[in-house]
Amino acid sequence: MKDSALRVGIYQGPEIPQSFKVYAENVWRHLPKQDIATIPFKDRKDLPKSADVLWDIRSGGGNPPPDFLLEHPLPPLVVTVHGFAPVSLNGWEYFRTLKGLIMSGQYAKHKRERWREVRTAVGSIIAVSAFVKDEAIRFTGVPADRIHVCHHGVDSNAFTPGSDTESEPYFFHISNDEPRKNVRAIVRAFRQLRRHCRAQLVLKLPEESARNYEKIEGIRVLSGFLTTEELVRLYRHALAFIFPSLYEGFGLPILEAMACGCPVITSNVSACPEIAGEAAITVDPRDEDGLLEAMRIFCQNPRVRAERAAVGLQRSQDFSWSRSAQCHANILRAAASKSTQETFRNV
Repeated sequence: MKDSALRVGIYQGPEIPQSFKVYAENVWRHLPKQDIATIPFKDRKDLPKSADVLWDIRSGGGNPPPDFLLEHPLPPLVVTVHGFAPVSLNGWEYFRTLKGLIMSGQYAKHKRERWREVRTAVGSIIAVSAFVKDEAIRFTGVPADRIHVCHHGVDSNAFTPGSDTESEPYFFHISNDEPRKNVRAIVRAFRQLRRHCRAQLVLKLPEESARNYEKIEGIRVLSGFLTTEELVRLYRHALAFIFPSLYEGFGLPILEAMACGCPVITSNVSACPEIAGEAAITVDPRDEDGLLEAMRIFCQNPRVRAERAAVGLQRSQDFSWSRSAQCHANILRAAASKSTQETFRNV
C-alpha cells in the first residue's frame, strides 16, 4: 500500500451485531486494494487523530452517530445506515410488547428529531439499499445528494450451489427471531402446509428462541453456532429459503440463499424485492395465506423450484464485495476531499 493511502478511522463501537460484522469485515478486506488504510476504533479515547475521514459503520435501528463523533473539529464523517425499522414499523410489529406499543411513537419521534439536529455534521450517508436511501431522506433530513447506495455483496467462493441432495425435504429460515422477522407467521403457514406437504421446517434461531418452536411437529430448531460450510449446506438442500420479513434494510440471507442455488420466498416490502429481483416468489408478509401458497408451490412443483433457483443464482452474480468496496472507497475519498471548513462541526 502506498504511503499516500487514504486513512479511514472506522468506528465499530464496543459491540457490533453479527449482520453488521459480516458487512464490515467483507468491505474492509477489499479496501486495501483501493489504496485505503483502515484504523478501527471502539470509543472516544481510541479516536485516530491521523485519520483523513471517519466512518461509522453501525447506524441501525434509526440511530444517529454517537455524540463524540459530532462534537469537535474532526475529519469528515461518513455514516453507513442499515435501516430504520423501529422508526418505520408500528410499535407492535417491532417490539411486540405492550410497553413497546405505547412508547414506540415517542421513540420514533426522538430518533427523527436527533437525526435532524445532527444532519449538518454528517458529510455523507452510505445506504445499504435504495429502500434505505428513501428511508434516510424521509427520516434524517440529510439531502438526497449526500446519500449514496452501496449494496452488500456475497462471498462467491463460500456460497456456491451443490449437486448432492438431502433425503428429507425441508424449508429453511435463519434469523435473530426479532418480531419483524415474522417467524411466527412462517410457523403458522407451515403447520397449515403439513396437510399438503410432508416437508420439515428447519429454523436457525438464537438459543433463547428455540423452546418456542422445538416441540412443534415437523420443526427442527438449530440454536448452536453454524460454520459457513454448515450454513451453505442448509441453503443448498432446502426446498426454499423463507424470509417474509416485515422490514429489511438489505436482507443478506436472500443473497446468500440465491448464491447457493436455493429458491427464495420473501417479502414484497422494504428492501427484499430490491435484492431478490425477479428470482424470488414475493408475498405480502402480513398475508399468511399467500405465504402458505408460495410454500405449497415450491413443495409440489420441482420445475418451478429449478427455474427460480437458476434465476436466483444469476441474480446473485450482480452483487460482490469487491464492487461494494469500490463503491465505499469512492464515497470515502469524496468525503475526505471536502474542505476543512465544511467538515468542522460543533453540534
